[in-house]
Order: sequence, then structure tokens, then C-alpha cells
Amino acid sequence: MRTFHPARSGRARLGRQDLPGLRGVRPIRTGVRRGRGLVLTLTIDLNQRFIDAADEWAEARLEDRETAIETKAEQALLEIEYLVSGRTEVSFEVDPEDGKLHYDPSDALGDRLAEQAAETGLEEATLLRLHVDLFVSAFTDDDDERPPNAPPV
Repeated sequence: MRTFHPARSGRARLGRQDLPGLRGVRPIRTGVRRGRGLVLTLTIDLNQRFIDAADEWAEARLEDRETAIETKAEQALLEIEYLVSGRTEVSFEVDPEDGKLHYDPSDALGDRLAEQAAETGLEEATLLRLHVDLFVSAFTDDDDERPPNAPPV
């Protein structure tokens, strides 16, 4: 398991080419609710959609798969956190060997996930996985192209 910190450089690379067993694995909720002195840690499985987006990202940028997985996780979590709490930095752990993402959401996101869990009956980790799924393909090569009517930069 590796920990991802945005400011850290010189990350070790693993030469793993595939991530077996990513389908059909349910998200796991770990930790304890905030307000009891402990931090809520959510663990989600990296599903095939996530891996496909990471592979596409890696191929387009000539990156290794592990770096692409970290990049896609950071992009998705940053979008979610920014929309809910306004945070512009996230810290998380990705375990490419097991296909897991571990994340401690901000208080605002944790509260929002708890509200959604109460409304839907789904686990908070499941909700986070669904939100990550929405944003995992948000940044593609098409984002680099400006619309024809866009003002000059």
C-alpha cells in the first residue's frame, strides 16, 4: 500500500500491468464516525471504469498505470471535495495491488455522505465510490481543446 501526497515527488514505481479481481468487489467502510474523536476512513474498490479511465490517461500521456491511477484518484477526489467543502488539496492512499482507494473525507464531505447515506440507505463508501465513478472520466484529452467561440487566452 502506498500513500499519495500531492507535494511529494520521487515516488517509487511498480511494474504491475494489470489489476486482477477488481470486478464484483463491494466497497468497504472502515473507521468510526467523526465526532467521537476518530477519523472516518472510507475504502472503495477501483472498478473497471476507473481502471479503464486510468489506462486511457496513461496511454495518452505515456505514464505508467500506477501513476495514472493516482492521478485519476486525485482528480476525482479533488472535484468532489471542492464541490462540497471548497478544499483544493486531498491526501489519500491507493493500493494498486489490491485495487483499493483509502480516503479520509473532510468534515463537510463526511457530513454530506452521512446525509446521503441516511436518505438512500447506502453505505457512505458506496456513495463515495459512485461519486468517484462520476468524476473519474471528467478530465480527458477533449478538455485540452478550447471551443471555437472561446475568448483568447
